[in-house]
Amino acid sequence: MSTSVLRALKILELLSGSDKPLPLTRIAEQLEIPKSTAHAILRALASREFLEVTEHASYSIGLRAFEVGAAHLRSNNAVDIVIPQLAGLTKELGITSHYAVLDGTDAVYLCKQDPPGLGIKLASSVGARLPAVVTAVGKAALAWLPGNDLAAHLPAGADEGRDGGIMAELAQVRERGYSLDDGETASGVRCIAAPVFSPSGGPGAIGVSYMLGSALDADAVAAHVMNSASHLTQLLGTLTRKATA
Repeated sequence: MSTSVLRALKILELLSGSDKPLPLTRIAEQLEIPKSTAHAILRALASREFLEVTEHASYSIGLRAFEVGAAHLRSNNAVDIVIPQLAGLTKELGITSHYAVLDGTDAVYLCKQDPPGLGIKLASSVGARLPAVVTAVGKAALAWLPGNDLAAHLPAGADEGRDGGIMAELAQVRERGYSLDDGETASGVRCIAAPVFSPSGGPGAIGVSYMLGSALDADAVAAHVMNSASHLTQLLGTLTRKATA
């Protein structure tokens, strides 16, 4: 692959994971790209609207990059099936729901539903990428991976510094059928997730998020999430059989 193309892709990946625009110097230093080279690539990306330039000469993801990402979602038939399931779950429980899949060591959020009047900002957002080992959706997807596939989705040292280790936690997830994240990803926020098995794609999970200390019963919420995940697994299996018929 061309060095310039690879650097442009790294810049897009860096900015897509940033919560705020980044200046040229920061981008060049973080990616170890010569400043003059980084500047030329940034200008080219901005000229095609893949990046936006702020008044303070910092860069953020642009409209054209969003269009490319949206095209992927439009071509993903599974997302069309997932969204109504999330909408039903959010309407039933009155809390945020989301769907994510594994990509390397991260969970990537593909779609999300918020209840009306949500007054808090939760960690999940469409396109967000978070470490799988700390997110409920990530742990739900990891827990049912075959042992020879699991290592590729765990960062180095993932089983260190935890009570019993991540392997013990994943065993607990399999035993009860769902995963928990009590403030690991966002302080004060509980997330509950259950696995979604797709015959044609990688492991995924449906999850919900709500404030710790709310009146919701965690066991009841988990039951709703597991039912939705099971139903979605059935629907995705039907989709795959139709596609191959």
